[in-house]
Amino acid sequence: MLTIGRSTFAGAAFATLISNVAIAGTVAGNATYRERIAVPPDATLFVELQDISLADAPAVTLAAQRYALTGVPAQFELTYDDALIKDGYRYAVRASVMQGQKLLFTTDTNYPVLTNGAENTADLLMVQVQHQDAAMLENTEWVASGLNGAPIETEKRPELAFGQSGTFSGSGGCNRFSGQAEISANRIEFPDNMAATLMACPPPMDEVERQFLKAMQSVTTFAMQGNALALLDADGEPVIKLTRK
Repeated sequence: MLTIGRSTFAGAAFATLISNVAIAGTVAGNATYRERIAVPPDATLFVELQDISLADAPAVTLAAQRYALTGVPAQFELTYDDALIKDGYRYAVRASVMQGQKLLFTTDTNYPVLTNGAENTADLLMVQVQHQDAAMLENTEWVASGLNGAPIETEKRPELAFGQSGTFSGSGGCNRFSGQAEISANRIEFPDNMAATLMACPPPMDEVERQFLKAMQSVTTFAMQGNALALLDADGEPVIKLTRK
């Protein structure tokens, strides 16, 4: 009886241990770009699995991996905790190629995985980031199309216009704002003391405006391609996407 008791105790302890261990899942695929451009010798591929369920909040990174990049297509595999994945939520994979702090390529669309009929594999097509100087922004007007990785679906969307020598103005949807940005090469920094009106804003526009103004404070660089403008944070994430008016 003593031996049986010890076996039972050991079995229960093992079951408890197993129940406390996270069950890992994987998302795998390839990342590439169309341009016939050789990969710089010090380039890296950065791939993320993100929760993009909330349209008015930043995407949440659930898993990320950085790889030394020698060529494309490049294979990737991300390991995540199954307990983080919830039915009905939306998940996507994004990728970017960096050379030091310089963003060379990035995905510009969502690649869904794991839920809502999506698989655990994704083939990612990245686009080349065109790095312009500050003069390319002068005398341009833009309307926001995406915020923190999700599309803006309100009837009235934030707008942004650039004048000469870093001056800018715009609207969060309700309130007007203006100021002087620091722009050099492809780097841009908005001031935290912008002049702005203080009108009350009805939902859901109030939250979109709040998130838009907050995202502006995290912007460090910009990338323009045709009629599209992306404002990126320090990690190279496109926190605000805009289209030319």
